[in-house]
Amino acid sequence: MMMKRAFIIGNGKSRSEHDLESLRGRGCIYGCNALYRDFEPDYLVAIDEEITKEIQESDFPEEKFISPPFEEQFEHPEFNPFTRLRSNAGMNAMIEAIKHGHRELICMGFDFIIQNELATDNVYTGTNAYGPQTKTSLQDGARRALYLDWFAKMNHGSSFIMLLPRIKGLHVHRFQSPNIRGMFLDELDSFINKEV
Repeated sequence: MMMKRAFIIGNGKSRSEHDLESLRGRGCIYGCNALYRDFEPDYLVAIDEEITKEIQESDFPEEKFISPPFEEQFEHPEFNPFTRLRSNAGMNAMIEAIKHGHRELICMGFDFIIQNELATDNVYTGTNAYGPQTKTSLQDGARRALYLDWFAKMNHGSSFIMLLPRIKGLHVHRFQSPNIRGMFLDELDSFINKEV
């Protein structure tokens, strides 16, 4: 129900047209990285050094900023014990939401689940901490989708609703975990309003 709901706001371009203010009071809002520049979430999560430094030097409330322990900034060792790659702020925001007791995670701007060039773009591309070295690739997106699928299976008591843009010919990665489902962004308001 609503008290157990969390919105996880990534920075993929698909979320750029949605009014984030409409989410206030509908669940706890976890944002990633530079989101604080345009919108103040209930919690902000970052793992990369450059954006973490920027946030710490800003006037964003310290008590709302989560910089996970170093060990949690990598994919879980059970996912792949041989090669633990760096995770991403979105996955860490999901971890924090689950730690805080939220069981319905509505995820917006997680464009790595999309199988086209939209998956590699970001709302903040070209700004501080978002240079070419941080740009993701389609291969990165595929790996992130596999990790999300594994993570959802490990957190089977939670539901993951991945919001997608309504685009003709949209192709997304397929998930095996039964607790991940998709929803179009333009359906979100009616979905969250049905409980009011």
